Amino acid sequence: MTDFPNVSRRLILGGLASTLALAACSPGAYTAPEPDLPARFAADSPARRAGSNAWWAAFRDSQLDALIAAGLGRNLDVQTAVAVIREAEANARLVGANDLPQATLSGAGNRGVSEGGATLTETSSATFGVSWLIDVFGANRAARRGAAAQVDAAYLSAEVARLTVASAIAQAYIDARYYQEAVSLTRQSLSSRKRTLSLTREQDLLGSVSRVEVLQAEQLVTQAEAALPALEMGFDQSVNRLATLTAGRGADLSARLRKSGSQPRARYRASVGVPADVVRVRPDVRVAERSLAAAVAAVGEAEAAFYPSLTLTGSVTPINLAGGGSLKTWGFGPQISVPLFTGGANRAQLSAAEARAEQSRLAWQAAVLNAVEEVENALAGYNRDARSVDAQTRLVANASESVALARTSYELGEAGFFPVLDAERTLLSARQDLAEAVRQQALHFVQLSAASAGGVGVAARA
Repeated sequence: MTDFPNVSRRLILGGLASTLALAACSPGAYTAPEPDLPARFAADSPARRAGSNAWWAAFRDSQLDALIAAGLGRNLDVQTAVAVIREAEANARLVGANDLPQATLSGAGNRGVSEGGATLTETSSATFGVSWLIDVFGANRAARRGAAAQVDAAYLSAEVARLTVASAIAQAYIDARYYQEAVSLTRQSLSSRKRTLSLTREQDLLGSVSRVEVLQAEQLVTQAEAALPALEMGFDQSVNRLATLTAGRGADLSARLRKSGSQPRARYRASVGVPADVVRVRPDVRVAERSLAAAVAAVGEAEAAFYPSLTLTGSVTPINLAGGGSLKTWGFGPQISVPLFTGGANRAQLSAAEARAEQSRLAWQAAVLNAVEEVENALAGYNRDARSVDAQTRLVANASESVALARTSYELGEAGFFPVLDAERTLLSARQDLAEAVRQQALHFVQLSAASAGGVGVAARA
């Protein structure tokens, strides 16, 4: 029995030496992957200017600026993302606490009667204990890296939410202004058609036109009246979308938008950088990369579970005895836990962690490909929008002149009424097509700017 303490001491010291010798097996550091990207996008574009994250300023529209500011401050998705940040930071603090000594204080009291009831005994004690898990194989370091990556991902996810909200507000605003313009054009055309119908009826009384021409004029008026409800509903739906995105009231927004305003058009050219630069700053790609880093760190934790764990523990217990006496006990020393047999649980956990890391790697690759595709598609549309708007503008000018000439010829009796009807239909169609072209140009500007932006410039991590 006297040799037992020496044997225990040798076992502990021998296990400690083996543990330290195995420390070289600690999981390695994570290296961010590099994407395989084309040298340039499908169309040449100048490098993005510094400070251009607020891309909506290109429209120079104070109402749009106010709506986006309100959305970034009040949108529920953004507020949810901020709450996720707080959760991730709390988890990181929780993981970091594992590297610090853990102290506990407990107390106990006993009172009893000895056999025969002759003697009353009372004892009380308080135990102060400290334990410290030594991170020999990097399990805690891997956990800290994973928690830090998750915090980064939370901040970047909030930036994704802000960018998404800003883009959605801009798109809904562009749609609202488009429908507002379409309603105005349709009402102008309706007013003109009603004048034409009145003139046609007057000439019908004089026998100058046929009944067919009167019916044609009435059909044009009816067509314009039938088109108005759908356009008005489109405006209302766009306003309701803005109200949802900004957590505001649809009635207030509708009243503000009806007072004044025109279709938004960007005042300077959209710009993107080379693919590598765009991918490097896109928050959604960075979220995927940080999620991959967290998954790799989880693999490191799973690997560390195969190795022994070393804990230094100590305790002090003063005991107060009945009759005023006291005694004190204390102890300090290392404890080693060796995973000899776990039924394959450690191996299964490692395989699962590796599978999750592979999923994260594939998700990152998909995010890179999606980023390049979004920019390419937005460029393809935006680079053609200027030509479309220019052609539609010329068409509107020609159609307006044709209507004027046809109406003059008709009033002078030099031509029939059908050319006037055809000219008015062409003019309304040309104006609607021009409004749609301006709308698409603005939407493509938003898509291109958001696809190549690094956020909105308000969510940088401190």
